[in-house]
Amino acid sequence: MSLARRIRDPVNWIGMTSVVLLGVLSVLNLRRADYYTNQNFAQSQIVWFVVSLIAAGVVAGLNIQWFRRFASWGYVVLVVLLVAVLVAGREVNMSKRWLEWSGMSLQPSEFMKLAIVLMLADWFDRARGQEPWGIRGLAQPIVATLIPVGLILLQPDLGTAIVVAATGMSIMFYDGIRRSTVAALVAVMLVAVPIGWEYGLIREYQKGRVEAWLELDDTRERSPGEAAHRPSQAEQALWAVGSGQLAGRPAEDAKRSTLGHLPYLNTDFILAAWAEEHGFVGCVALFALFLLIVWWGLRLAREAKDRFDALVAVGVSGIIFWQFFINVGMVIGLLPVVGITLPMMSYGGSSLMTVMLGVGFLLNVAFRGS
Repeated sequence: MSLARRIRDPVNWIGMTSVVLLGVLSVLNLRRADYYTNQNFAQSQIVWFVVSLIAAGVVAGLNIQWFRRFASWGYVVLVVLLVAVLVAGREVNMSKRWLEWSGMSLQPSEFMKLAIVLMLADWFDRARGQEPWGIRGLAQPIVATLIPVGLILLQPDLGTAIVVAATGMSIMFYDGIRRSTVAALVAVMLVAVPIGWEYGLIREYQKGRVEAWLELDDTRERSPGEAAHRPSQAEQALWAVGSGQLAGRPAEDAKRSTLGHLPYLNTDFILAAWAEEHGFVGCVALFALFLLIVWWGLRLAREAKDRFDALVAVGVSGIIFWQFFINVGMVIGLLPVVGITLPMMSYGGSSLMTVMLGVGFLLNVAFRGS
């Protein structure tokens, strides 16, 4: 397929249009979040979105092999930065996630999502296994994934650590894993989680979030007065989503109720603002945009001639899907609160830049074609 035909491909236009629409909806939704919180995040998000679009265009226009050449070095640099965060990072809400320099903040864990994609795509393409991978063959990529995951957990940032691990596993599964290997990995997880819970790898406040999630159903047994007494973030978010009903409610009503008191409304719980104002119909439309982008990435992977390109497309799709899935799950009560943003919709420069750079890689793969 020629470059001109690839540019005219309706599937590519569907993917790009979904990205732009999410960017526009993000700014509009943050303006409403500003209204609830008396803050001013929307203007900064516009600047970050424009800068991120330019960065995505640069990534789309360069030869993807140039990024591959520096994949390992980028991974090493970000591991060093993750260590630097633990030593000299800025602490906010009991977590060290940001490095500050000359008034600017950088969250290395966000960019590690892309670094692990490029590094693993390069490794699997070079290894070129002809059969499903066994546990020994996967030892190196598993260790390479666990190093940043462990450093991110120490910050602590459970949500981002899960996304990095899930993205790495998505690439491994796409390349092919034996059933016995899958069983072994599941067994390791079943052993590691209770050990981490018992011996301090999972912090007390994180345990509290899990316990609050497990107790969500208990609110149905309480009286209205008891249920309103010191509700958890998960309860408040769930009330906001439920009060949106089918088509949403006016912003004035929402501000007087749940959204005026819900913490992290511009970041982790931005979906609550959208759900209360736009209801079930608006959420379905929003979710459709995310799933269209993921579908676009997986289609690019299926049609890519180059194995490296296919693995990068799968990895970027994994970043967007897992972050979307975990954030939505915690807001609607299906998962415990782990502290993670909704891609593109939540406020945050590093998070938005990471997703848009990923979109740039998808465009790069799309233009290179099948």
